Amino acid sequence: MDAIVYGTKTCTWCEQVVRALKGAEDNIFQKVNVTKIDVNEPDNLEEMKKFAGEDARTVPQVVIDGEYIGGYTEVDRYLKSLVEVIPEPTIDRG
Repeated sequence: MDAIVYGTKTCTWCEQVVRALKGAEDNIFQKVNVTKIDVNEPDNLEEMKKFAGEDARTVPQVVIDGEYIGGYTEVDRYLKSLVEVIPEPTIDRG
């Protein structure tokens, strides 16, 4: 999985989302490559807006495998959707 995190050097939520992406490796059983891009650079901000839309004004904004996911909350939901749910065994008390 390749993830691009658009953010700033001082953004706490940007660091949180990077940690969440890297921490998900054990749950989704695949390597996560994270690239951080600083939107303080004008070209990088324009690149982020191509994915997130012209009205995007907050960071982080995350793209995974070429698909725009959103901010921290959306990435958290996305990662949880990738985890295989194993049903609890039932006990027959019959």
